[in-house]
Amino acid sequence: MTTKLTVRQFFERFPDEDACLDHIMSVRFGGLRHVCRACGVESTFHRLSHRRAYSCANCADHVYPTAGTIFQDTRTPLVSWFYAIYLFVVTRHGVSGKELERALGVTYKTAYRMGMQIRKLMAKADGFDMLQGHVEIDEAYVGGRRSGGKRGRGAPGKTIVRA
Repeated sequence: MTTKLTVRQFFERFPDEDACLDHIMSVRFGGLRHVCRACGVESTFHRLSHRRAYSCANCADHVYPTAGTIFQDTRTPLVSWFYAIYLFVVTRHGVSGKELERALGVTYKTAYRMGMQIRKLMAKADGFDMLQGHVEIDEAYVGGRRSGGKRGRGAPGKTIVRA
């Protein structure tokens, strides 16, 4: 059983932009030493300053670890993205756009977009399709909204649905 990362452990592991970019580089390319796609030689890659890129030590070809990911073309710091993903993973009830806005200190528009991107990524990664295959439910009362009268089981105008 894997233990959950605490907030303190999260920020120790991902304290800044460089740590987040190094993690993406290691996940996507296997670390800072791998076969270059341009020259075909196994070489080391060093970080370029002021860019989210690495350069091959042999041929100086640039590798952009965030290209083709949800982090592509974002101006939001990667630490904020990683923390948003962390919140989605450790929270049982889900994360709203307003909650992300408050936690990350970004605008609601940015928080909503980040949340939607993360949800799409999680749905694609899990292959999650809602209510597909055999679905089991308890009995339920279905019907229109009525004012007054009895509430709950046996309310007038409600139809029992049994599986």
